[in-house]
Amino acid sequence: MINGIITPTVTPVRNGKIDEERISSLMAFLKDIGVSAAFPMGSTGLFPLFDMKNHVRAIELTVKYIHTGMEVLAGVSRNDIDETLEVAKRAIDVGADAVVVVTPFYIKMSQNSILNYYSKIAKLDSKIIAYNIPQFTGNIVSAETLAKLMQEHSNIIGVKDSSGDLRSTQQYISLLPSGSYIYQGQDDLLLPSMALGVSGGVCGTTNFSDLAVKLWKSSGKNSTHLQLKLSGIMRAISRSDFPKAYYYLFEKLVMKNSRPSGYLPSPIEDLNADEEMAISEAVNPQ
Repeated sequence: MINGIITPTVTPVRNGKIDEERISSLMAFLKDIGVSAAFPMGSTGLFPLFDMKNHVRAIELTVKYIHTGMEVLAGVSRNDIDETLEVAKRAIDVGADAVVVVTPFYIKMSQNSILNYYSKIAKLDSKIIAYNIPQFTGNIVSAETLAKLMQEHSNIIGVKDSSGDLRSTQQYISLLPSGSYIYQGQDDLLLPSMALGVSGGVCGTTNFSDLAVKLWKSSGKNSTHLQLKLSGIMRAISRSDFPKAYYYLFEKLVMKNSRPSGYLPSPIEDLNADEEMAISEAVNPQ
């Protein structure tokens, strides 16, 4: 599996439809900057806003345009478990290397319910990565629960922790079986997580920047400099609603579109002019 930087990819749209050409361009950019894998249809990919047909299409196009040496970790989560299993099976059929699964969202679940949920997902013939993002799902995948699951199901191989809590990351590292894959999902926590011994980072800024890749490969004082720069970008991005800035910066910096518009799926509106200026100045300071 993967050690290094993984990109939770944006889902480019034009006129309300998934744009195949832009996905191809994004995959080429990711190859150029040296990421290890693409992760379509995660939170940055805005998976809840797409129906099953387009959910699967985004995964298919990512697999189609992925470059040699990179893997595809497909986000397959739907709130209905049967839909999740169906999307996962189709992702596996088209060539995804693993699937990434969050808990159902909106409804609070006990740890026993979460254990039961992932036990059913584990019937898939695929490597599975759990996804802990309680600020969006309302549910925590505890290290104790995940450790039990991994002891019972060898195809559950690790976790993406986007909680923003380094204590959570430490607990996964301490309690999960040796050889587990533990990924930090917050770009501004990449360096301290590297010190703890994570397997890699799932870094949204790699949709438009190579900073996280450089940080992963860095050492010494340069690491601190790169993390501070990356954290500054994250602060600027966080001033607008997630994940608008990622889509805007992909359009502007990767697609070289000087005046991006209509780059977000309905009903999300584009950034306003003030937000665009603030974000552009943070990413490319004069």
